[in-house]
Amino acid sequence: MKKNIIILTTLSVFSMLLFSCVNTSTTQPTTEPTIISSNRWSETTETTTVEDRTVNVNFTVGQKLEKNEPVKESLSEAKKLGREHSVKYYSYQPSPEGTVGDFSYLDVFGQKHVMTIDQTVPKQNYEWDFENGVLSKVAPKGYKMTYGIDISKHNGDIDFEKVKAAGFEFVFMRVVYRRYGKTGALSADEKAAENLKKAAAAGLKIGAYVFSQAVSEKEAIEEADYTINFLKDYKIDLPIVFDPETIKYDIARTDNVTGEQFTKNAVAFCERIKEANYTPAVYTNMVWQDYYYDMSKLKDYEIWYADYSEIPQTPYNFKYWQFSETGIVDGVPNEVDLNVMLVPIDK
Repeated sequence: MKKNIIILTTLSVFSMLLFSCVNTSTTQPTTEPTIISSNRWSETTETTTVEDRTVNVNFTVGQKLEKNEPVKESLSEAKKLGREHSVKYYSYQPSPEGTVGDFSYLDVFGQKHVMTIDQTVPKQNYEWDFENGVLSKVAPKGYKMTYGIDISKHNGDIDFEKVKAAGFEFVFMRVVYRRYGKTGALSADEKAAENLKKAAAAGLKIGAYVFSQAVSEKEAIEEADYTINFLKDYKIDLPIVFDPETIKYDIARTDNVTGEQFTKNAVAFCERIKEANYTPAVYTNMVWQDYYYDMSKLKDYEIWYADYSEIPQTPYNFKYWQFSETGIVDGVPNEVDLNVMLVPIDK
């Protein structure tokens, strides 16, 4: 973007000061916040009012623990254990010098990665208030924003009435998970049935997610079928989400699953969920969008994107943003993940 350079003479400065003095009796409009596009390849800035975009919600964000350190396991050691693929990516090694790409981002350890944007994938155009982004509780221009939490049995006994009273409107809850050991047994989350009933009674919109350790499309479909059967007696308002994760600090059955296979698993899961008349979605972050998923194969599904930066880094479109893993919310006994749902105002 070109910038015009203006040189003011002493006379013009004096004229400006005089004009300001003459107009002091005129009511000046309140300065409106600057909006910056979260599309990092765009430098467009503009102004907008925030009155209709402020959300009444109460939460705080806890201190980020120092437990997140790059895995110390070397690639040679990993190879002996048969997990070199996992460690290659999930030790968060930065991109080598000279890596060619048109986009860069930082991982959770602050290390830089370079990638090439897939121009066939829909882009996001959210414009956040420059100061604090989502923490300002002001929605992006042109969007409605509602806040939610995501939970599992690890969050203990939750008072959903208090969560609702704090201004939260939805919850994603883990309903099914596959163990990451060799057998890969499937189980329902031990608190899922209770959480589903209590969240519904509190008037919260409900979505579900499956912690996947599928190593094949067959297993991904098995996870979807297990989930559909478990949820048949419950009302689900939001998507059922495919959430595969690589286990960073232990040996897991998915250690050597390739990005191509993870993408096939996601598609197989989502298509089976769609066949059962639910809305499918995929949970992802920048590392997964870069190293694992072929995002062009997932563009027909809603995306739940995780990024703990002030402004989401991804160039790709998403509907849900998990913006913190250290939320403190009345009614939840420990730290909880915080999310927003973004819907265009005209919808």
